[in-house]
Amino acid sequence: MTGLLVFSLIALQMVLALVSPVLLVEVSLFTGIWPMSFGSDDLLTTAFGRFDVSSLRLLGLWLAITSVILLRFEAGWHYLNRYRWHLFFLLFCVLALAWAPSLVYGVRTLAKLSAPFLFLVFVMSVITTLDQLKRMEALMLMAGVSMLALAGIARGIGWGQNPVGLTIPFTGPALFSGFLITVGMLTLSRMKYDNMTANLALFLLLAGGVLAAFTRITIAALFIAASAVLFYAARGFSRFVLPMAGLIGLPALFLLNETFKNRMFFGAGKIGAGTLLTDPGQAANHLYGSGRFSAWSAILTKFFDPSPVIGSGIGATQNFFYTQTGRGLGVIHSEYVRLLAEVGVVGLVLFVIAMLVYLHRLIETCRRMPKSDAGKYALAALGSLVAYLVFIATDNGFDYVNGFGMYVFALVGMSEKARELEIAEAKPLPLAIPRAPETERHLSVRGEAKCRV
Repeated sequence: MTGLLVFSLIALQMVLALVSPVLLVEVSLFTGIWPMSFGSDDLLTTAFGRFDVSSLRLLGLWLAITSVILLRFEAGWHYLNRYRWHLFFLLFCVLALAWAPSLVYGVRTLAKLSAPFLFLVFVMSVITTLDQLKRMEALMLMAGVSMLALAGIARGIGWGQNPVGLTIPFTGPALFSGFLITVGMLTLSRMKYDNMTANLALFLLLAGGVLAAFTRITIAALFIAASAVLFYAARGFSRFVLPMAGLIGLPALFLLNETFKNRMFFGAGKIGAGTLLTDPGQAANHLYGSGRFSAWSAILTKFFDPSPVIGSGIGATQNFFYTQTGRGLGVIHSEYVRLLAEVGVVGLVLFVIAMLVYLHRLIETCRRMPKSDAGKYALAALGSLVAYLVFIATDNGFDYVNGFGMYVFALVGMSEKARELEIAEAKPLPLAIPRAPETERHLSVRGEAKCRV
């Protein structure tokens, strides 16, 4: 049974990548968020540690897309070199295996870090037409709508639900709401290009799903990302009013709504809008961190302080949680803290530069190609990437490859590929000037000189 499961999740993806890589892109986008454990906590024990079903699916996808990139090395290298800062970051993480306490957990962490980037390169290497990009867009929308509907049905019948917030069965609200944000950013960007009313309604539904998931960091990511999209999508006076309304709405939600305020602050009755303005320190002291603040301090003391420049080695924190805490589970709930602990200041700086380069390219596409598919996808990717970078501040977004990171970098790839295709289509073809028959037979010295020039 185990062998059949491994074959289904790994070998079939590899076969699909070799036979029809575009289909693998489409299947991955439609099914990436689908729950795979179905409530089972059983893990497979291998030489690389314990794997759950979702990890096996990620392993299969990683092997499949890496195989295609290697087989199409010329195209793959072109795109790897284009995003060289992200590649430099990953190469430094590879070097960090040398001082990692566990090669097993180091390799596992490296796979999670590299998979979204490799998926971006995979998309750029195998997608060749705007029609294929349109199908990717449609599949992402279908996945978002179907998962939101499934979450609503599951909530109604009480099937596999999380007691805290809305989600699909056997999936945490953080991952579910992170996925909804990426699809929501796509619908928000589509408002400028397609049916505004329909896309606005769809965006509000998806945003409602994020709020109902009741995860603080994804709610913050939603407001901030939507403000970024509106700033670059709108023109004139509304360009400043709409984003400002979104940014004001975020603190207002957690201060004026008692349910959200109790989720954000302990001793919420002592915190109000006046307190936030007159004594922000007191409000900060009442933030409910769910144990994160003490965990971050402990991890930084243990792993960052001894080696602040290069960290204690890739995978060090996961190795600690899984082998030394005695609980067999646990994550740091901040990828920035994880990077500082594992790859130090050097690794974090490389990561930040890589993300800033992506943001710069997306903003430039929004500005230079505002009325094109490239501009639409760039807006969606900009919002999704901003949301992702906010999300990983207090959650373990690197672990959410199939359901979150893959979609973010797929949108980046869609923007880049659409830009590439549209620029190529806009280039005028060289005109073939027919030569007169007599010129072909009797080239004069003057004509020959002109040809050489």
